[in-house]
Amino acid sequence: MIRAILSKLRGEAAFLVLLAVAGAGAWHYVLFQQVRADRDDAVHRAEIVCARSGVEWGATDTAARGVLCARHVAGLVAFRADADQQTARLFAKAMADASARTVKDNQAARLAAEAASAAAIRMETADAEAERRNRVDREWLAAVNGVAGLRPPTR
Repeated sequence: MIRAILSKLRGEAAFLVLLAVAGAGAWHYVLFQQVRADRDDAVHRAEIVCARSGVEWGATDTAARGVLCARHVAGLVAFRADADQQTARLFAKAMADASARTVKDNQAARLAAEAASAAAIRMETADAEAERRNRVDREWLAAVNGVAGLRPPTR
């Protein structure tokens, strides 16, 4: 029985080889269709990128297609990287300037608080002296001006 089947298969060997070759060809055809679809999708996406960047994709020569677009997009990428770098540098400088201003403002506030405290002490001293002598004089007016943040009288 097995010999009978093998002998029939030998007679049909050419047909079996033809079926195997047709199957392999069909498989390659399906793979090629997928490759073609992937290629068409990539080209379509490249056309969209070029259109959005403001450069024409198409060229008559298939080898030169997209070369100008690729250069333009590369230039845009370099511009963006440069802009990001400059932005970061300017932001860091602004942060350093703000920090320096904060330190300077804190120092000025500390000095103003010390001056106000000293003026209040001088006013209390001058007020006590005016009370003791029952007389308001130049030092008392200077102390009042100091508390108010004004300069003392010139004479």
